[in-house]
Amino acid sequence: MNHRAARRARGVRRAYRNLITKVHPDKGGDAEAFANIQRAYDVLSDDAKRERYDETGTFEKTVEEELLDEFGGGVFRDKLKEEQERKESLAEAIVKTERDKGSHTAGFEAWLRARGPDASKTLGVDDMIDRFGVNKGSYDEVILPKIRAYRVGASAPGKFELSSEAIPPTLEWGEVLVNIRVAPINPADVDASAMAKRGKFPYIAGSDGVATVVKVGAGVKSLNEGDWVFPYAGDLGTWRSLAVWKEKDLIKIPSDILPFEHAAMIREMCVAYRLLEDFGSLKPGDAVVLNAATSTVGQCVVQLCSMLKLRAIAIVRERKDFEKTEAWLKSLGASEVLKDEGSLARELTSRNLFAKPRLALDAVGGASAVRLAESLQTGCPLIVYGNMSGMAATFPWSAWTQNALIVRGFSLRQWMSDHKKKVPKMLETLGKLSRADKLAIQYTDYELASEFEEALEHAREDFKSTKILLRVNDIGTTYDGAGGAAPPA
Repeated sequence: MNHRAARRARGVRRAYRNLITKVHPDKGGDAEAFANIQRAYDVLSDDAKRERYDETGTFEKTVEEELLDEFGGGVFRDKLKEEQERKESLAEAIVKTERDKGSHTAGFEAWLRARGPDASKTLGVDDMIDRFGVNKGSYDEVILPKIRAYRVGASAPGKFELSSEAIPPTLEWGEVLVNIRVAPINPADVDASAMAKRGKFPYIAGSDGVATVVKVGAGVKSLNEGDWVFPYAGDLGTWRSLAVWKEKDLIKIPSDILPFEHAAMIREMCVAYRLLEDFGSLKPGDAVVLNAATSTVGQCVVQLCSMLKLRAIAIVRERKDFEKTEAWLKSLGASEVLKDEGSLARELTSRNLFAKPRLALDAVGGASAVRLAESLQTGCPLIVYGNMSGMAATFPWSAWTQNALIVRGFSLRQWMSDHKKKVPKMLETLGKLSRADKLAIQYTDYELASEFEEALEHAREDFKSTKILLRVNDIGTTYDGAGGAAPPA
């Protein structure tokens, strides 16, 4: 029986190799056939899946298989069909436009478009409240406990100070009191040039994090005590233990979706997911090239590429332990790991890459972005989602005229504003992958009140491959000042 099973396994493997070579997208094959053959081999090469399939005609999906089926709502396998439908819709729109030229309806629609996106918007009660507020005497304010909460203030570019400050005495309309549980230290949070562009000092530092709702004020509709939230707005200041924020500035996330540490990095996970789903019209077998590959977003992109059968080409700066970094990124799923220097296009050619990358992801800017662009297939996009170098990229004229370079920017907060209904499903998918250890992110955490200086020093170290997190264990101290006034810090 063992010999028979071994012969059958060899036969399946040989058939798979023969077929996959013929239909590989890099050799002009069909992407859908490539994916179907890969899926069939995954079942036939796994005894448990094969037995289940023989008995029921179905097989239990792994989280990676769920990702492949759910990524983009299934469009990962149906890109060509969507593109055809888009072209047909465009053709219909052109015909309709020509037919309606000169009509009263067309003229009215053109007038509305000229007035901008808010021209036909109907103002509701919530819109009026956002614009004009609510009279304090018209609702019952929620009294808050007298607590001096820890906070990290930014007084000038690159300068931070940990202190404590009394939280507001009450919650006004639409406000909630939250306890920040974990907040990351992002590169832009500590970069002096990025801080200088913000302009107004002082302010409470930190742009991301996860918090739990402690108290709910009047007028709050969708949040309750105990809910998990992360900031929708980017300037709320998350390096503190307690905060009073507006409900409209927060996004609720399921409390069981991720550990607090991973939930604090959900923005980077979402960025990685969106970059791969929304750009490049990718198919299994395509190559994606990215710089800053050791960053949190980079780590997520590499791992998602591996699960989606994409080839991740990871670009990193020259460093003493390059071989160690290379081995680590390949363990995450990178196909190639290259130094961010010289000509990436020539280096990839020398390594016999079957086809040039169809998508480039830039978080560095400057010369690094130019190198990514030069490695792309003609007419394929470079997506800019960060600028760690602080330098703008200057592309040669040939990139535009000969290579038909496409450069676009990406903002997750803007995407969430435009696609609010898609956010829960994306978070659910990422949560499943994280809980199954398919998205592993390296991090080091420090306690906010007692270890902030050490955390800041670590965050400023060069060539680190770990995310620095501020964990809140101690929320502050209580006080009993006369008339509600807090004693001086």
